[in-house]
Amino acid sequence: MGSVEMGGVESSSVACYFPCMRASVSLLVLLCACGSCEETEVPSAPEPDARLLIITDLQGLLEPCGCTSRPLGGIDRMAAAVRAAGEDTIFLSAGNLLFGGASHAGPDAHVQDRWRAETAAGILADIDLAAAVSGDADADADVFPEVAREATLPLLEAPRVLEARGHRIGVFGVTGSDGGAAEDAATLREQGAEVVIALVSGGRRLPRDVAGVPGVDFVIQGGLDREEVAAPIAMDGGAHILHAGRQGQHLVAVDLYLRGEGPFVDASAWTRDVANERLDADIADLEAHLAEWEADGQSAEVLDPQRARLEEMKSRRGGRAAPRVPDTGNAFVARSIELDPDAPRDPGVRTLLERFDVRVNDYNQEEFADRAPPDVEEGMPHYVGSQACASCHAPAFSWWQSHPHGRAYATLTERHKEFHLECVGCHVTGYELPGGTTVTHNQDGALVNVGCEVCHGPGSAHIAAPEAASLLADTPERVCVGCHNEEHSDLFIYDAYRRTLVVPGHGLPP
Repeated sequence: MGSVEMGGVESSSVACYFPCMRASVSLLVLLCACGSCEETEVPSAPEPDARLLIITDLQGLLEPCGCTSRPLGGIDRMAAAVRAAGEDTIFLSAGNLLFGGASHAGPDAHVQDRWRAETAAGILADIDLAAAVSGDADADADVFPEVAREATLPLLEAPRVLEARGHRIGVFGVTGSDGGAAEDAATLREQGAEVVIALVSGGRRLPRDVAGVPGVDFVIQGGLDREEVAAPIAMDGGAHILHAGRQGQHLVAVDLYLRGEGPFVDASAWTRDVANERLDADIADLEAHLAEWEADGQSAEVLDPQRARLEEMKSRRGGRAAPRVPDTGNAFVARSIELDPDAPRDPGVRTLLERFDVRVNDYNQEEFADRAPPDVEEGMPHYVGSQACASCHAPAFSWWQSHPHGRAYATLTERHKEFHLECVGCHVTGYELPGGTTVTHNQDGALVNVGCEVCHGPGSAHIAAPEAASLLADTPERVCVGCHNEEHSDLFIYDAYRRTLVVPGHGLPP
């Protein structure tokens, strides 16, 4: 993998992704036990023999929606992290690669979707994606084979041996069923693969079946779509299942220690941290039960065994975990890399994303210039815009102007996204509704932003006869979640959000 300028980011910021790149460095952490805190050295893992970086179900996402409180992911952040990992890192992907992300774009976005897929594919090829299997959504997209071929994406059609730091890493792909997995694993072993990795796309059962195939060490599980990143799962046969979440919000790094034959031991601090979290929950549950039993006057014969069990559980609960790589035998250390807003961005990729935004904006503005909203049925109210409300509802209008709803459209124009089909609908009033707006039918300014009528309904009849035609006063949750959903508003809770809107001058006396 090539080097990259990090746009003014200190090298130590990049290295924090990969603490084991400097084997001599120890991490200082603060461990608290028995009510006292002390600074303790936690040694980092030794330099690995090979390193994997994994993504699952990227779904062609180039960058997260900017309306989330903590936007995760972005292919520019991912590119920076992959390049920082070093030239000998093997970058792998499983699951829907270029298509399949949730979108408000609709059926008219085929050009926009293709350009997005081409942009993602080109970036993945440039940062040396080594092997991948695609998902069902990719298969359903007619243009996927052509886009993948033009970008020379390394889709697995046959078992392949990759080289890393003088070691042979075998990979093969599985989609639909595990038929042929045993033969592929055996072929890779015959070709001298020291570790065999299956890239699997397709539900929950398939990866577990593949993990039971002799010779398979790791299964990278794609096709789960909405699942979060998860710590390695150890299977009975010795294989481990790895999953990196979706839409490029996380990378999973796997450092391999290759010392001959035999199953891999999970030496990950991550895995033990997860086990500790589960143990904490069990301890809290048992403590609560003991308190109830003591209050009920249970005998020592009942309580003592449970108290002993509680102490045994606490004895297994250590401090913050550190990698524990054994001196002999195969082992691995896995960790999740969260691509958060502070993660470094690849400036070259950032430029490509900005070009994509401008290209889509220019195309859609011309392509949909004549697109009008549906006609209003006779006798039905139509949209008039928030300015029409100002004369009678001056305090509410003034409050709205200073609220994010009143500035929603500007957040798109600032980033050349006001004509992006998956964005504009949540930043204007009456999108694709009778008498409302479309992706371009809003340029007179009356219905840009999330106006009064988004929550209270079309206002023409109320403007004409305020007493006779009332508007919706208390907006139901179903109106909000069209935009304030998991994809675009991750912390949205209807009751809590509603309380921030019902304020003096807007729902309460001024």
